[in-house]
Order: sequence, then C-alpha cells, then structure tokens
Amino acid sequence: MAKSKDRRFTRFGAAVILLSLAVFGFCSLGIVWFRMEISENASTCGSLEDEREKVNRRLRALRGQRSAYMRPTRLAALVKDRLSMPPASKQFYISKDDMERLLYSDDSRIGIKRSGILARNSIQ
Repeated sequence: MAKSKDRRFTRFGAAVILLSLAVFGFCSLGIVWFRMEISENASTCGSLEDEREKVNRRLRALRGQRSAYMRPTRLAALVKDRLSMPPASKQFYISKDDMERLLYSDDSRIGIKRSGILARNSIQ
C-alpha cells in the first residue's frame, strides 16, 4: 500500500512540476514578447521624435522668413510696381449711360433685372 501511495505522489509531483515549468515557460515567453514590442515602439517613438525636430526646425525657418517678409520696407519693395497708376493707354472711362446700357440691355452678357440690386448683404 505504501508503494502505491508513493507512486501516486511521484506522478502527482511530476505533473505539478511539469505544469509549473509550462506556466513559467509561457510567462517567460510573454515577458520576452512584451520586451520586443516595447523596443519596437521605442524605436518608432525615436524616429517620430527625430521627424518632429525636423518639422520644428522647418517651422522656425518659415516663421523667420514670414517675419522678414512682413517688414514694411520689404512689403514696399515687393509691391512697388503694382501700386502705381497704369499708363494712359491702359486707362478707360465708362459713363453712366454706358453702364446702364451694359447692365440693363437684353443682349448684354451681364444684364440684370430692373430691380437695380447687384448684391445684397447676407448678414442682415
């Protein structure tokens, strides 16, 4: 009888040991897998931080350019020729009669109705 109890205890002990090793092995594999995921995410974060630094440098450079372009002397130099009066050959004048004929004639491309309203303030 003592032998059969011994055998049962030995089988039970072996089963407990194997089960413990299996659980320990699976936990170890899980830890290794988590560490690999962490290092992959860390490398991704590092590359994203590098990209962020590049974007921040570019943004600072663009802001510097913008502030340089917004100086009054620079703006005046940029629009120097655009704000002058056109030569007399490029100027033309329209009388009130010509404007009414253009706006209210039936054959005109821009003709409008006799109401005289070209645009309305949509806020009111």
